[in-house]
Amino acid sequence: MGLLKKFNTIVNKILCVAMSVSFVCMVILIFLQVVCRYAVNDALSWSEELASYFFHWATFLGASVAFYESTHISVGYFVNKVPSLRLRAFILSVADVCCLTFLGMYIVEGWAVTSMVFSFGETASSMTWLPMGFIHLAFPFASVCMVLNVLAYLLDHLRMLVTGAETPVTTNAA
Repeated sequence: MGLLKKFNTIVNKILCVAMSVSFVCMVILIFLQVVCRYAVNDALSWSEELASYFFHWATFLGASVAFYESTHISVGYFVNKVPSLRLRAFILSVADVCCLTFLGMYIVEGWAVTSMVFSFGETASSMTWLPMGFIHLAFPFASVCMVLNVLAYLLDHLRMLVTGAETPVTTNAA
């Protein structure tokens, strides 16, 4: 259990760095596009598209980090009003299982779409060197990272259900 949390911490630190790099690249590309369009009077054909792909990846990686930090939108008001700690743990465990089921479908279907796009050999319209499969890979990849985070929550909630003792993480990322 502690190993999973340590692993998730390392993975999410890497994801935060990747998100930061993605945003920096996106800002540089958009700035370069503006400079070329207005100063040189010749717009780049590829910078806007590549910036949108960086944004795509940053969005999905950010969703995974939000699961780790338990900052996704949730309605914890009613769950927090449940007086029994074990009942609260049960409700949160059910929510975790629902999240895992949903994310499992995301992984399966996201991988199906990604592998289909790779098999078609599609490339970005203005950058023929960039396979579109890499862009679609963001969805199943981030979903796998989210599953790891939700599993850590589920283990905490199950421990709370069995022992009746509060764990360090009692909120749900659902």
